[in-house]
Amino acid sequence: MVASRLGLASIKNGHMDTNIVEASETTSSGAAPDFETLRRDFPPLETDRVYLDTAFVGLMSRQVKAAHEAFLEERYRFGPIPPDKTILGVWMAKTEEVRGKAASFLGAKEKEIAFTYCTGCGSNIALKGIDWRRGDNAVIDDLEFSTDFHILNSLRERGVEMRIARSDNGAVSPDQFEALVDKRTRALCVTHVSHHNGFRHDLKKLTEIVHAHGGYLIVDGAQSVGAIKVNVKEEGVDFLSCIPYKWLNGPNGVGFLYVREDLIDSHPPDRLGWSSTDEFTSLETMESTPLPDHAKRFQYGTLSYEGIYALDAAFDYINRVGIEAIEKHNLNLVRMLRERLREREVQFYTPENNRSSILSFYTENEKALGSELKKKGINVTARRGKEGHIRVSPHFYNTEEDIEAFVEAYAGIKI
Repeated sequence: MVASRLGLASIKNGHMDTNIVEASETTSSGAAPDFETLRRDFPPLETDRVYLDTAFVGLMSRQVKAAHEAFLEERYRFGPIPPDKTILGVWMAKTEEVRGKAASFLGAKEKEIAFTYCTGCGSNIALKGIDWRRGDNAVIDDLEFSTDFHILNSLRERGVEMRIARSDNGAVSPDQFEALVDKRTRALCVTHVSHHNGFRHDLKKLTEIVHAHGGYLIVDGAQSVGAIKVNVKEEGVDFLSCIPYKWLNGPNGVGFLYVREDLIDSHPPDRLGWSSTDEFTSLETMESTPLPDHAKRFQYGTLSYEGIYALDAAFDYINRVGIEAIEKHNLNLVRMLRERLREREVQFYTPENNRSSILSFYTENEKALGSELKKKGINVTARRGKEGHIRVSPHFYNTEEDIEAFVEAYAGIKI
């Protein structure tokens, strides 16, 4: 069985083609992916390294690297460019192609996707576009990433109250949110999968709670998109922001935001620029065309087109492997890890029966333990939160042997 490989970029229709030119036999026939074979696409795994830290930064495949290089070659040589296009036009055409892939990946429509620069960009667009009134409130939990706390703190001067649901044994139940939501709640903000311990929220239940009071569900998808199947329509999400450099194994410097179609016209962008509108009408009158009725209104400047090219390859790769197969594989590895660590009588930060690709457990001297593991060639995250803990986050390029190697190394370290 041959692993998928991206050869040199080819010239197609007068411009650089960065599509994968040799498909993996592991998925083209519809058979289950050969994850052991796919490991060859990630050079760090050709060594003795055990990489279990995708929740921090995902490994880059050869295919994504080649897409970066194809863009740089096109930019460096300034072409080739079709005679009826500019180089910017070529890049913008690629952007629209990738917008369609992002929409399909989330179960959305193309007009509901805006490209951003990071997850926080999407959070700012979602939260700052709300017509806040003094006395309104937003509900959040203590497993959330810090960005939304910073944004909500900035809204306090406008009389907006921030209500925090406190986690219990590493989880926050829908009932805890429901107790805090009322008719003045304009937003319920959650990280779909917590970066702390991998706790996975039931988005559909949270949507039902906040929609019953007329508010929005605003989701950080950084730790879920690419690891588990996400369908914004089935979950009823209003806004979802994401980056690809973790579980999509994609580039830095580019992100994407989903905005539910019927909210686009009424939700003002947090800033404007040349790409927010379709046309600058008149220099004399300084008039622009109205904001378009699609999510591109939230894009205000020149994007990282290199990132767009790389994101294109990242979507192709994940789609070729199959998100359902990836989720199943990852959950099996986490289940095995929990069973093996339970034998060591560790105390888990991640609640039982959780379904995500992250498992955290408490430990003393977490920084020293993380350093010793790194010396043994094992990458995980060691963090001091409420209490010290180790976060392990396997992805589809990891194996049961990786899990065994981690547990064995952990058991052998004396701090």
